[in-house]
Amino acid sequence: MCLMTAVAAFSQNDFKAFDNLGVGLKVSPFLGYGLEAATGINNKLILRLGLNLTNGINFNEFNMDLGFDEDYILDYFGYVPVFRAKPTLKFTHCNLLLDYHPGGIFHITGGFFIGALRVGVNGYLADARNNNAISKATLLEEIGGEWPSLDIGEQTITIPEGKTSLDFGLGNAIKPYLGIGVGRAVAKNKKLAFKFELGAMYQGNSFYIKQNGVLLDLSKSTEGGLRELHDDIVEYTKYVRFWPQMNFQLSYRIF
Repeated sequence: MCLMTAVAAFSQNDFKAFDNLGVGLKVSPFLGYGLEAATGINNKLILRLGLNLTNGINFNEFNMDLGFDEDYILDYFGYVPVFRAKPTLKFTHCNLLLDYHPGGIFHITGGFFIGALRVGVNGYLADARNNNAISKATLLEEIGGEWPSLDIGEQTITIPEGKTSLDFGLGNAIKPYLGIGVGRAVAKNKKLAFKFELGAMYQGNSFYIKQNGVLLDLSKSTEGGLRELHDDIVEYTKYVRFWPQMNFQLSYRIF
């Protein structure tokens, strides 16, 4: 009798598995903009597949001491420059989520985000006024015309013309997610639906650093400033293991 009751209850749901489709646009201060497709499996379960994209959240420039050997760098500039860096935060994630509605519009969501949290850093060597560092051309000619570089173990970071770019990747590629919210990803009786959701994804504390596509291990650098940067990143990842999410979504039911 229990089995027959369950089958009867399922057959009376407004949603039948995959016979409906909603598309939504969502906005999040933590993950940027996103597009999502959703389908109701039954009245309690809604399956969601989406793409989140943020490209170009800019931060203020800051100065970073790379720990150049003073005698070494004075030959190039006549002073010790700093590295003037400008980071840009970039997200690209797809998500596979399942909303569980125990009753009404309240829902609990679980699933995965797959993708990368990246910080791109473009920078240049700067003088005390934050202007581009200008080398002593005659001295450069005497020492081979090469701009200064930084050693990282057996690798070398080159800074041609006093400029370079780095790429920081934070977190694991697959990130479990858990959230709660109100609203529906697919409207039941109307065309439009609105939902609000709070949650967090666990991305771990892994990270990588690349320059021009080459993987770097700053912990092996002979420059104290770069080793300090590595330690700062290790410390920072402790605070972003759980990446928050808050999003607002407007969905349209196609059928």
